[in-house]
Amino acid sequence: MTNYVKERHYEGKYHQERVECQMRAIRHRHSTIFIFVLMTLLIAGTITPSLDNYAYADVSWPTSPPAAVCSDTRLLSGPSIAPDGAVTVPAGDNSSFDFNRPGATFWFESGTHTLANDMYGQINAKAGTTYIGAPGAILDGRNINLYAFTGNEPNVTIQYLTIKNFGRGNDNNNEGVVNHDAGTGWIIQYNTISDNDGAGVFLSTDNVVRYNCLKDNGQYGFSMFKPPIEGDSAIKNILLDHNEIAGNNTDNWEAQIPGCGCTGGGKFWDVKGAKVTNNYIHDNKGPGLWADTNNIDFLIEGNWIDHNDGEGIWYEISYNATIRNNTISRNAWASGNSNQGSPGPAIYLSESGGDSRLASTVSGAPKIRIYNNSFVNNFSGVSIYENANRFCNSNGNTSKGYCTPFVVPTLIPDSQHNYDYPNPISAAHPCYTDIANEPYKTDCRWHANNIEVNNNEFHFDKNVVPCAGTYCGVQALLATGADNISWSPYTVAGIQNDVMFKNNNSFHDNQYFGSWRFAKGYGEAVSFNTWRSAPFSQDANSTFAGDPDYGGSSGGTPPPATAANDLDADTAALESSIGKWQNWYSETISQTTREAHSGTHSLRVDIIAPWGWGVQLANWPGFSTTAGVKKLSFWGKLGSGANIQPRMVVKWLDSNKKVLQTNEVKSPALTTAWQQVSALVDAPEGASTVLVSLIGVGDPGDYLYLDDMVVGDAPNALDAGTAGGETSSGQWQSWYSATVTASTYEAHRGSGSLRVDVTDPWGWGVQAANWPGFTASAGHKRVSYWAKQGTGSISGVTLRVKWFDRSQTLLQTDLIPLSGLSTNWLQATAKLVAPEGTANVYVELYSPMGNPGDSLYLDEIIIADGN
Repeated sequence: MTNYVKERHYEGKYHQERVECQMRAIRHRHSTIFIFVLMTLLIAGTITPSLDNYAYADVSWPTSPPAAVCSDTRLLSGPSIAPDGAVTVPAGDNSSFDFNRPGATFWFESGTHTLANDMYGQINAKAGTTYIGAPGAILDGRNINLYAFTGNEPNVTIQYLTIKNFGRGNDNNNEGVVNHDAGTGWIIQYNTISDNDGAGVFLSTDNVVRYNCLKDNGQYGFSMFKPPIEGDSAIKNILLDHNEIAGNNTDNWEAQIPGCGCTGGGKFWDVKGAKVTNNYIHDNKGPGLWADTNNIDFLIEGNWIDHNDGEGIWYEISYNATIRNNTISRNAWASGNSNQGSPGPAIYLSESGGDSRLASTVSGAPKIRIYNNSFVNNFSGVSIYENANRFCNSNGNTSKGYCTPFVVPTLIPDSQHNYDYPNPISAAHPCYTDIANEPYKTDCRWHANNIEVNNNEFHFDKNVVPCAGTYCGVQALLATGADNISWSPYTVAGIQNDVMFKNNNSFHDNQYFGSWRFAKGYGEAVSFNTWRSAPFSQDANSTFAGDPDYGGSSGGTPPPATAANDLDADTAALESSIGKWQNWYSETISQTTREAHSGTHSLRVDIIAPWGWGVQLANWPGFSTTAGVKKLSFWGKLGSGANIQPRMVVKWLDSNKKVLQTNEVKSPALTTAWQQVSALVDAPEGASTVLVSLIGVGDPGDYLYLDDMVVGDAPNALDAGTAGGETSSGQWQSWYSATVTASTYEAHRGSGSLRVDVTDPWGWGVQAANWPGFTASAGHKRVSYWAKQGTGSISGVTLRVKWFDRSQTLLQTDLIPLSGLSTNWLQATAKLVAPEGTANVYVELYSPMGNPGDSLYLDEIIIADGN
C-alpha cells in the first residue's frame, strides 16, 4: 500500500467510530421527523398503512455495519459433530479422497485440508452436494492449487469453511475460486474466503451468497460471468446478503492492466434480478459494488459501504435499480485524487437509467431511484453521466461487442469485429447501417434517464475529505465525448441537453450539509442557487446548510476558465447595447434580436457599397491588454449574399500608442448556419492596448451577423500556479534530483515563476502531482513555455506532455525541448495534435544537465486549444 492508503487504513477505526456516531445523530433526527409526520397523517386519515409495495418501504439507513462477519467466529463456526448421514472428510491430505458422490453431505473435520500437489488440484462439485466445515476447518490451496470448488453442476451448498490461498500469486484474472464454473442454484454461506487470487466467489443464476467473510482476495470478493444469451440475461436471481466484503484487489489489477475495469469489492455482469442487502463493504482497492453491462432490476438496500478506494456503487450501462437505506461513506478518496478528470462519486450512474420495457419486479419501478441514503464525506456525491461516443457498435464503448437489450444481435459476432476507432465494430450491424433511423437511434444507446435522487442526506466536510482537483464535493449531471465519429447521429451537445433537460433526471427533497457544488454540462461547477434555478431546476424542496452561492459566481470554485476577453461585454456579445462598435465605411451596423449565436442579440452589418466594408471601435487606442498568448475569435452567419468572408483585424499598441504588431483572422465564406473562426497569437511584449476592426467585401443589399467576439488570454488547461507559480507551485512536485517552488524573484509575466533547484549531479525532473493530469480534449493544441537560467549553467530543459484517455491509457507522448538557455527569458512553442479519445493531459519537466546548487526559472506554461 502507498503511505497515503496505509495512513487512511490505520485511521479506519477512528473514522468508523466517528461516522457511526454521526449516523446515530442523523438517524435520530430523520426518524423523529418521519414518525411525527406519519402519525399526523394517520390521525388525520390522510393516509392508511400499506405494505403492498415492498420496494417503497421507508426504512432508515444503518448506523453501524450490519454484517461485521469476519470477526464473528461464533457465526462462522459449523457443527462440531458430523450431521446425520454426512461423509466425514479427515483433516490433512485430501488429494485421494472420493468426493464423487452426487447428493452427499461432506463434513470437513477441524484442521487444515489440502488437495493434490498440482495447480488443478480441486473439488469437482456434484449436483445436490453439500460441503460443511467443523469449527476451524480450513481448505488451504497452499498457493499451489488454482481453484477450490469447480464444476457446472446445480444446487451445491458450501458452508462454514475457511477457503484460502488458492492461486499461485497473480493468478485467476477474471476467474473465481469458489463456484469457478458458475453453477446454478449454489448456496454459499457462513464461510471465510480470503487471500485467494482472482475472485473469492463466482456467482450464477439462483445463487445465494450470505453471511460470508470475503476479504483480501487478489481481484474481487465476488464476481461473475456467463456468455451472453440473445434476447435474455446470462445470469438471473441473485441474493447477496449479510456479507462482509473487505480489502479485495490485493493484486492491484488496474495497475497491471490499465483501464481493465476489473477490480473492487464485487462485480456484476449481465444480471437480471439481484438483491444486495445488509452487507458491509469496505476498504476494497477499487469500487465497492460495480454492476457493469446490461444489468437489470437491482435492489441495493441496507448496506454499509465505507472507505473503498473507488466509487461506493458504480451502475454502468444498466437499467432499473433502487438504491435505498444505505450508509455510504468515505468512498473514492483514492480514485478522486488519482483521476481528477471525473468526479470520483459515491454513486456513479454511467449511461444507466430506467426503461419500462425491462423487468422491475425486484427494484419496484422502471427507473433508477436513489433515496433514503446517508452520504458522509465521500469524495463527491451522485454523478449521472453519459459519454456521447459510447453506444452499441462504437469503439468508444468499453464493453466491446455488447449492445443494448433492445437490439439484435445483442452481441456482435466475433468474425465482424473491427477495433479501429472511429470505425464501427461491424459494418453489417444495424447500429451502423440504420443507426440514424428509429428505433435504432434510440435503442443503440444506453441512456442516463429516468433517474430520481431524493430524500437523501449529503454530508461533506472538506476538512476531512482529502480533496484535489475541481470535482471534490460535487453532485453531477454531465456528459462528455467528442464529435469525431462521422457516422454517429449523436453529438456531445445533444447528449448533454438530453441528460440535463430531457431525460427525466431529477434531484429533489434532499438535505445538504457542507460545501457542496453542482457540476453540469462538461463538468462546470455551479452553486446550489444556480442548480435550483432555470434552466436546471434541480433539487426542488431540498435544503442547504451552507452558503447557497458557494461554487458559483459568488464564491467557491468557478467553472473551468473560458477565454478572458479584453473586449467589454456589449462589444463582445451585444446583449445590452452595440458596445464600442461604430460605422467606418460602406456599411451600417445595428444591434439586432433577429439572430444570436448565444444570448438574444448580435451585430448586424448591412453592406451599402460594392468596394468593401469596415466596422471599427470608437475607443481608440482600444481596450487595455497585456502581452502573452491570446485567443482571437468570432462567430458569423450569413443573412443575404454570397461569398462573404469577414476578417477580424487586431492591432497591438504600446503605451505610446505605437502599433507593435497586427494579426488577422479570416472566416471562410459564411453560410446560414453559425460558424466560428479562431486563432492563437502572441501579443508582443509591451502591448498596452488592443484595437479591433471588422472588414470584408460584398454587394449592396448583402448583410451578415456577428456575435461572441473574443480578444483575450487563451484558456489554459493548467491552473495558474502550475502554469507560472502565481501564489503557489500548483501541481508541481519533485520527481528526482530537484525541488520545485513558487518564486517572486523572477517572472516573465505576472509576479511569480517556478524555480527548480537541482540537488544531484545526474539530471533532474519535476512532475505534476495530479496524474493522469488536467482535463483535456482531442484536437489541435498550442503548447509553449518560457525558461531562463538562475544559478549555474543549465542550458536545456524539456517539457514532456502525455495524453491519456478516460480509462487512463496513455495515447501519445510529445516532447517540447528548449536549448540555449541563458540569463534571459527564452520561449519554446509547439503545435501539437492531441489524439482522439484524449481526456487528460499530464506534464513533466526534466533535463540531463545540472549540478547541485544550479537553478532554473520557468513561466507561462500553456497548453491551449489551437487553430
